[in-house]
Amino acid sequence: MTKTLDLGCGPVPKNPFNADEVYGVDVREDIGANIRSADLVVEPIPYEDAAFDFVTAHDFLEHVPRLIYTPARRNAFIEVMNEIYRVLKPDGMFLSQTPAFPHAPAFRDPTHINFITDETFPLYFDHVNGWARIYGFKGAFKIEMQEWRGVHLLTVMRKMPYQADAPALPKPDETSRVASREAAAPTVSQVQSVVEKNYRLYDNDPGQDLSNPEMVRLHEAWQRDDTADYWRHARMMEALFKCMQYARNDRWLTVGDGHYGMDAIKMGRHGYTNVLPTNIEDSLLKVSRQRGWITDYRVENAEALSFADESFDYVLCKESYHHFPRPMIALYEMLRVAKKGVVLIEPQDSHADHPLTSGDAVAGYESIGNYIYTLSRRELQKVCLGLDLPAVAFKNICDIYFDGVEYIKASPDEPAFVDLVNQIEAAEEACRQMQKKPNVLMAVIFKERPDNVVVDSFVRGEAQGWNMTFFQGNPHLKK
Repeated sequence: MTKTLDLGCGPVPKNPFNADEVYGVDVREDIGANIRSADLVVEPIPYEDAAFDFVTAHDFLEHVPRLIYTPARRNAFIEVMNEIYRVLKPDGMFLSQTPAFPHAPAFRDPTHINFITDETFPLYFDHVNGWARIYGFKGAFKIEMQEWRGVHLLTVMRKMPYQADAPALPKPDETSRVASREAAAPTVSQVQSVVEKNYRLYDNDPGQDLSNPEMVRLHEAWQRDDTADYWRHARMMEALFKCMQYARNDRWLTVGDGHYGMDAIKMGRHGYTNVLPTNIEDSLLKVSRQRGWITDYRVENAEALSFADESFDYVLCKESYHHFPRPMIALYEMLRVAKKGVVLIEPQDSHADHPLTSGDAVAGYESIGNYIYTLSRRELQKVCLGLDLPAVAFKNICDIYFDGVEYIKASPDEPAFVDLVNQIEAAEEACRQMQKKPNVLMAVIFKERPDNVVVDSFVRGEAQGWNMTFFQGNPHLKK
């Protein structure tokens, strides 16, 4: 069981690390369960030593003064950092999100009295430099990740063993300070997944609000197999259901399968016997397992999968890749854990590959805040060439979505469904006439050279638009 503590939490503590138990501290009195009242400027954190796996501070540290007199001189910010270190377990993680220099929001609020920069944590609280030791800091953190999120500086630190006799490095002059900053620059680690979950998708996604009756109705519609929406997604799964029946007994992993694990569920309905769904957040996967729709699942960061190399035969990522902040990292991870190949089903880049869409490309963003990464054949071909992979199969299709398609019955007696089918057929005819470009790209990247069974399966699929490209291999790597 993991435990997290949110400082300055207000009435609802945040839980970006998806801990099992959530606690909070706030100066307010109108607080609920698992939240204790304390003024952390002058009081300790009201929990015992090494109590938490995670501590978080969202828009909090900027309110902690650096220096106070009560009546003796105290370095309040240093003391808060000492307290955070104290209540964390060994290797525990501390996440800070704060408006920071040089952005105006760090200064314009009159209660912001602690100005953080992107050097504050790496130079003063990092286990390498430790400049805060001279001011009374009795701890050490490893900076796991630091990056800007708009005006906010997001920093994730890991608790390291504290050596009381370890001196702080001397502060260098300005010339050498630049080199020191670069040496102490934080690296991106597996905690990136936690950050992306909390700040890019789930905190801002109204679809996760199951207290909203409309969202409950939508979620129930996702689970039905007689709707136009289910029919749409079944078309996209054609790579598996029509061309890859030979792989039904292989071990599969689905990535970004957060809507109850529906990709894994659909695969199970088509005879795939060993499928593990994963997602960066598990609120709906838990429900799915409780209801017996799936037998197991894992919470996984697509950018840092926890599985060993070639743990699965195939990996499927359907309509999740375009949400990822760094999708190419996720693709390399999927290729790492796959033995035979990776299947991608994603929006297609209209400004890459023939026929090209005219005009300038316009960046696409979803309402929950993520940039929409779109796939192209050329991009995936270069991945195969760079990794010296043997083959890739592609197919384009057209898809149409509109609000309410989840509630339309997939029946020839349903006018709205017939209209949807006609619109898609018209769009695909326009694509055949080179008047427009299909908006969905399906791809199967093979790590093993396809044998006759695989080739035959996709050759039969060519009449439906599949084609397979083989690569000769890097001549400099041939024995």
